[in-house]
Amino acid sequence: MHRIYTLLLAVIIISFSSCTVKESIVFNEDGSGDFLISYDMASVMSQMKGAFSEGDDSTSSDEKKASEVVDTLMVFSEIMETYKDSVSALPEDKRLALEAVKDMYMKMKMDEANNVFDFGIGLNFNTIEDLKDIQKRIEKAKTLNSQNGQVDAMKEGSPLGKFMANDKNDVGYNFTDNGFSRVTTVSEEEAKAFKLDENSEEDKQFLDYFENSFYIVEYTFSKKIKSTSIENAQLSSDKKTVTYKYSWIDFLSNPKLLDINIEFENE
Repeated sequence: MHRIYTLLLAVIIISFSSCTVKESIVFNEDGSGDFLISYDMASVMSQMKGAFSEGDDSTSSDEKKASEVVDTLMVFSEIMETYKDSVSALPEDKRLALEAVKDMYMKMKMDEANNVFDFGIGLNFNTIEDLKDIQKRIEKAKTLNSQNGQVDAMKEGSPLGKFMANDKNDVGYNFTDNGFSRVTTVSEEEAKAFKLDENSEEDKQFLDYFENSFYIVEYTFSKKIKSTSIENAQLSSDKKTVTYKYSWIDFLSNPKLLDINIEFENE
């Protein structure tokens, strides 16, 4: 189980790292598809190396050298079956969290020599309805880490908290024969939560830290796209993939910037 928690630790560290986040959905003709939130964390490679080696005194020097290149796919359902005895012995909150994400997967690619570190969590879905609570399920995956309580305390007790994505926003997806839409629901309280103090040195420092962080959205369909509601969205040459991005700070200021309405061509 140590390996499981080592990988899940990456989800928590993502929240405190300057990185690029990418949300992608690939739809098949029958409406099924693949949802993936991925993180390019090459800029925090050294932080992750420390997290992976911490507390693992049993690892030999040769094994540590080999672990510098990692390409892992972790399917929760398979882990739950393989380690079912250990899973049954987990605290109830972590066991229920695993149940909530059992049909999801995590993948990671790390190559220290080439400064590559990509991490993702996703779901192979049968219908768009399977994504109705995807954000909550991702948050469930985060609670699997034993240090989550400390992370919450850091988030709430420091200026860094305001620069982290609000995990309480509800994102809904709608997919029909005619089009697709992404809709974020933000409560009034959450909408007021992110405020920058122009006179605060701490806020200025964090703004600089997240200056090169972005949220990228990419959706691929089996039909050609006729139009989108986002002016700067880019279409692929076959008009079946739309891509757009916003800076991390703009996203935190207004999560609804990522929402989009897409109309398909009549075929």
